[in-house]
Amino acid sequence: MDFKGMALSETLFYYIIIISGAIGWIIGFLHQNFLETFYIWSVGLGISVLLCVPDWPFFNRNPVKWLDKSVLEKGVGKGKVKG
Repeated sequence: MDFKGMALSETLFYYIIIISGAIGWIIGFLHQNFLETFYIWSVGLGISVLLCVPDWPFFNRNPVKWLDKSVLEKGVGKGKVKG
């Protein structure tokens, strides 16, 4: 998962949890039943876990370009100290 994929995963998680909590709260309030609120929120939590925890391909659209090995072999960044 790349860095933009992690940000997307976190954003999806927040929105799914907030929306399912709000819907659950409204339905639970209308029916005067906290258990319905909890069940609806739990379904939202399960959906968010299924979408956000596995490393799906749409989280890997912006791969990180790492430093080439040839640059390191030339001695750049080895921390040589004169003295």
